[in-house]
Amino acid sequence: MNSCDKWLSSFYGKIPFEDYSLLDRAARTLLANVLAPSEGKLLPWHPWRGITPSQLGFRGVWNWDSAFHALGVSRWDAALGREQILLFLDRMLPSGALPDVIFEDGNSVDDYGKPPVMAWAAAMVERRDPDEAFLRRVYPAFVVHEAYWRRERGGDKNGLFNYDSAHPDPEISLSHAKCESGWDNSVRWDGGVNNLWPVDLNCYMVLFYRAFSSMAARLELHDDVRRWDDAGKALAERINSRLWCREEKAYLDFDFQGQAFVNALSPASFMPLFVGIASREQAARMAEIAASEDKFSPGWPTVAYDHPQFDPTSYWRGRSWLNVAYFALKGLKDYGFDKVADAGRSTLLGWVRGEPSQIFENYHPKTGEPLGVRQFSWSAVFTLEFLLNWDAGQPHAVSLADQDSPRLKGELSD
Repeated sequence: MNSCDKWLSSFYGKIPFEDYSLLDRAARTLLANVLAPSEGKLLPWHPWRGITPSQLGFRGVWNWDSAFHALGVSRWDAALGREQILLFLDRMLPSGALPDVIFEDGNSVDDYGKPPVMAWAAAMVERRDPDEAFLRRVYPAFVVHEAYWRRERGGDKNGLFNYDSAHPDPEISLSHAKCESGWDNSVRWDGGVNNLWPVDLNCYMVLFYRAFSSMAARLELHDDVRRWDDAGKALAERINSRLWCREEKAYLDFDFQGQAFVNALSPASFMPLFVGIASREQAARMAEIAASEDKFSPGWPTVAYDHPQFDPTSYWRGRSWLNVAYFALKGLKDYGFDKVADAGRSTLLGWVRGEPSQIFENYHPKTGEPLGVRQFSWSAVFTLEFLLNWDAGQPHAVSLADQDSPRLKGELSD
């Protein structure tokens, strides 16, 4: 019995069969996307085993996808999870940037990267299967990577972070920055992206600092623990003071050149709940927005239903993606808003269950029709997270820093 089968067998008869069946399908989707050498030819990331977004259309490994894949497979194979992180750190540029993609033929895209979630994923893998040798290998690399984000993406200059590109052609630079966000053609970027402080990016950096603190504590680097704790807390304060729109009473991206908020509510607006930095009042207001059928309920589109540019079949302009929906819904769940959180989870998992042979890249946000590529890895990962890491207080963003979840503090409830 291999490690995945053994892991799956531990759930048999202990969870509802429909959940077990979905758990099995999600795990096997990830394993089906492990790229193996063809005809004895070594892959560019040898000796590591890479997981592609899907064998059905992708021939390589992608940056933030690989971080999510590490999160998923580490549940039964921590070594395979660690490899998703190591193969990118091995290709770190001298600047400290990580490439966007490494193709099977050896070519790569390294003019821009992806959202900085790799350190968070590494810390989560480490939490599940402690490995000091792994930490000692990755921690110095992540220190260099963090310095890159501060130096090249606004942290040192503004105290908040933005996506960008160094390409001299403005149009290409804009295109690169959109791709670096991972949200590609999102409505959020219709007025530009290089000039914005995105809510989710800055929350990812809070996760980055918490991951650093966790790693440094494990390595007994006590000065570094204080350094990263202070950086994370300071960034959290800036998010709440500068990315909370008092007029809309919501978290929104901010155009620091035009000095105006971007009027585009999205699942990214809920990231401060996932990282546990929203106040009682802020979280309650976000829960009101979440429950509105004009905004996000029940299908969690990538921009609010009532936005004039909402398009249910366009890539990041309306389709439902499980990763960003999970972050939003898990944040609501942790703050005690069970009704709206559970309803969203039920809807999304219902759509995944609706096609019993495949897990898709994304879904129509009103009908649940499968869209995009079949056999999609990160959709499988967040299916696992919805099934296994749902109850408030389970380890994710907040507890990684040894903080209690907002629910456990007794702050909020429906």
